[in-house]
Amino acid sequence: MARNPYFKDYAGEQNVTEDITIETIKAMGRDVVYMPRDSVNTDDLLGEDLSKRFDDGYSIEMYIETVDGFEGEGDIASQYGLQIKDRADFIVSRRRFDEEIGMVENLTRPREGDLIFFPLSKTLFEINFVEHENPFYQLGKLYTYKLSCEAFSFDASDEIVTGITEIDDVVTQRTSTTDDDVTIIDPQDSEESGDNSVSDFDNNIFDFTDTDPFSEGNF
Repeated sequence: MARNPYFKDYAGEQNVTEDITIETIKAMGRDVVYMPRDSVNTDDLLGEDLSKRFDDGYSIEMYIETVDGFEGEGDIASQYGLQIKDRADFIVSRRRFDEEIGMVENLTRPREGDLIFFPLSKTLFEINFVEHENPFYQLGKLYTYKLSCEAFSFDASDEIVTGITEIDDVVTQRTSTTDDDVTIIDPQDSEESGDNSVSDFDNNIFDFTDTDPFSEGNF
């Protein structure tokens, strides 16, 4: 049976719903910085960016869906050091994204791989997935994007220079290194091997007396 002809999707109701959505995000959301990526070196075979550059940042309001705190596995101390695996979901208005970012960067929607800077925690999040049908066609129209993000892992090949002091300072702190000179010795030219060349027998760190249960002397 065909749909009741007296109930139709009315543009006026759609516009009111969109205005209320934008107003709610502005009232209950937070200002973040959206950072679109520029591909510097692309692997055409694998279809991935070998190196990326982020040199622009656009302030826009987004609603943080995870109000109880970041999701994910949190901070993990592993054999590779401290890994931060925070996750967060951001909701942004379609119309506001087009006005503030889309028309400037010639983007039709938020892209996977772009970054979002969250000023409260001074965290950079990378967009992993963009859900464009949630909520699902209220009054016959889509109003928002839902961005599923994860804490950004810095790579030495990535360049982040936005001109925004708060962001650039965070990047500098996360990527700061020391210029230590390392001399590699050929094992054939040296009798030393790793830490075995260091001994503290003169400082009595090793006790090889007969009272030592691990003694190599008389038992």
